[in-house]
Amino acid sequence: MEIKSNQIILLTGAGFTKNFGGFLGSEMWQKIFNNPSIQNQERIKRALLEREDLDFESVYSQVLNGKNFSDEEKNLLKHAVEESYETLDAATRGWVFNSDNPTALNIYGLGNLFNLFVGNSNEKGFIFTLNQDIFVERRWGHRTPGVKFSGNFYATDNRQPLKRESFAILPSDNEMSRAYSDIQSMGGLVYIKLHGSYGWLSASRESQMVIGTDKENDIQKEPLLRWFFELFRNVIKEGNRKLVVVGYGFRDKHINQILLDGVKNYGLKLYIISPSSPYEFKENLRNGHYYAMPLWESLGGYFSYTLREIFPPDQSRTSHVDEIFRTLRA
Repeated sequence: MEIKSNQIILLTGAGFTKNFGGFLGSEMWQKIFNNPSIQNQERIKRALLEREDLDFESVYSQVLNGKNFSDEEKNLLKHAVEESYETLDAATRGWVFNSDNPTALNIYGLGNLFNLFVGNSNEKGFIFTLNQDIFVERRWGHRTPGVKFSGNFYATDNRQPLKRESFAILPSDNEMSRAYSDIQSMGGLVYIKLHGSYGWLSASRESQMVIGTDKENDIQKEPLLRWFFELFRNVIKEGNRKLVVVGYGFRDKHINQILLDGVKNYGLKLYIISPSSPYEFKENLRNGHYYAMPLWESLGGYFSYTLREIFPPDQSRTSHVDEIFRTLRA
């Protein structure tokens, strides 16, 4: 199905939710390592400790796909990872924006930035995310097409844990028409979770978070995620898109391939919002996965600030805001 998008689109990673008390990858490693069930598993502990980059997703694939690990070890690691995402949800669902919160920021100012991505009657506005937390759903009530939850899942400032009986069941191949219908009826911003989510179950009732080193193949196994991935590719291929990136470390090869294709063939420009300096960012690309470093040449703008620095809790307007808006509107 053909869907026209707004020229300016957003892609977020774990660093986005970090602004609201979330965890980066190394912090997820810590949560998994500290899980009591993992502390009793010497082989899993050793696998975690041996990762110099503390990449828990590589360990996850190593254990679940490894013939030398038992079914019990595999199940224990899967459960520890799921509990870590429950902990992530607990850390973010009570977020408030008053000055007593060390992660407080001007949520209304951030909303003005989000307005840059909003579509109109002729086009869709898109937020693509690699995150599997549900902060955005809880905070702003953004729905994902094809995904149906109980009502309390979308309640703003809902501080109650999400019970398993409220988890969403994703559509099978035969049920994908509801996703197509959903996206056609959505105005404003469409929120697309490319790697699945905490709180999602596949049609076979398995947890549906794409974790590990074989994400592209895992995506292809799930009808909704397969469609999301093609939607992301097609939006980039519309041409001359401005992609604002917040919190993504450019470590996913399958994402980087789409971005590089967009840069080389479709006029894609990247605009990075990151607390890292441009030098640190460039070095991270150099040390990252294949396809990452060539993306440096596609930069249209770089803003080395946290969201709190851009949108301070006292609601003052910063020069950073003016810089971002001026660059994106050029």
